Amino acid sequence: MAETDIAVIGAGATGRGLASLAVALGLRVTLFERGPMGGEAPDPEVIQAALRAAGARAALARDAARMGIGTGEVPVDWLALRSHLADADADAAPESTAARFEAMGVELVRAAARFSAPDRVAAAGREWRFRRALIATGAAPVVPALEGLETIPYMTEETVHRLEERPEHLLILGGTGFGLEMAQAFTRLGSRATVIEPARIAPGADPAMAEGLARMLRREGVVLAEGQEAARAERREGGVALLLADGTRVEGSHLLLALGRAPRLAGLDLVTAGLPDGSLAADETLRLRGTRRIWAAGGVLGRPGGSDTGILARSMLFRVPGTPAAPPALRVIRTEPALVELGVPTGGAELETLRWPLADTARGSAEGIDSGLVTLSVDRRGRLAGAGLLAPGGLEMAGMLSLCIGRPVSELAGATLPHPSLSAAIARAALEHQAPMVTNPRIRWLAGIAKRLP
Repeated sequence: MAETDIAVIGAGATGRGLASLAVALGLRVTLFERGPMGGEAPDPEVIQAALRAAGARAALARDAARMGIGTGEVPVDWLALRSHLADADADAAPESTAARFEAMGVELVRAAARFSAPDRVAAAGREWRFRRALIATGAAPVVPALEGLETIPYMTEETVHRLEERPEHLLILGGTGFGLEMAQAFTRLGSRATVIEPARIAPGADPAMAEGLARMLRREGVVLAEGQEAARAERREGGVALLLADGTRVEGSHLLLALGRAPRLAGLDLVTAGLPDGSLAADETLRLRGTRRIWAAGGVLGRPGGSDTGILARSMLFRVPGTPAAPPALRVIRTEPALVELGVPTGGAELETLRWPLADTARGSAEGIDSGLVTLSVDRRGRLAGAGLLAPGGLEMAGMLSLCIGRPVSELAGATLPHPSLSAAIARAALEHQAPMVTNPRIRWLAGIAKRLP
């Protein structure tokens, strides 16, 4: 029987990150992957990012006329666009190839793995005894039990990149982040897009942020059918159709499922691993409850891929006692403007909510940004508990806020920022926390004394 220090099941961003670090530390690492690795098949996340970027360029060209710059019609060459998507994927592939990890010294097993004992993994007819193991199998797109769905072609996050032609009318089932991102991207590239969501788009997000995003998507031409549930799917000549619960029939050329993701656990045999109910429940260190040898991280726990390496290094590789400081919760919708939420959501009973519109900044005025919003959640001690952004460039602006979670909001109010910048809205929102001070009688009394000083 083979021996290994670290068994990693799944070579996604989380698994690769831990495997790279562990082998660099001199540990024996065995990485199990049953699917393709970098360069062997397109990476859906890279291609989606390139698709969003292409849509953004087209939108900028069309919007230039608002500033007096005529561009005329903005044609989209789908074949050239597909070539760009392939190039972007090829450029990113070397970071995750099998050859790269084998050159590092990682033992790579290209087969499905399962637990054969609480301290053993079996794959490809062999067995490995491990000291510690990581489950990083990620998550798969949810496919609903929708009548008629099995009779029609549909796409998911993992297959949308296979489109050989631009959709004439893309029906998107689900108003999640991925669904909204693709709706905007394809609309900008000349398709029509209809999003069908049983509740409201961006479920779980700050209602003010979600409403603002909905307005901006509708302005670009995306049709949002909120509060509508699909009852049946049908094939039609030249495309697909969805019959909604209220009797409405919506027809399109293509169907995209965007109903979220579910953890990939099939075939792992978690009961044999020592987890009686066969499910994953991790503590703050990401170690699974009920075992001292197995951790889980990334998409299989519903966490962003590649974001858990620091926690795993501390608790799994170095076995540092105590609970590591948890990073702030993160929600990201990569539309333009992006919707980003960090930390504690707004609206808590013991939190003060501060808001400032991007339109009320110098850069917002200069660039004609008439919507967008910053929200800050402040606790009783005046510390930043959470924040939200609906802003162009919000993904980059979020870094400033992430570092300030748990710190006095006054630090944001006094931040040194380039002028003009959209980040000024963050500082202006933070200043609102200090606004009541000017009406405080004691503060006004001190100001009266100070004015007499030389």
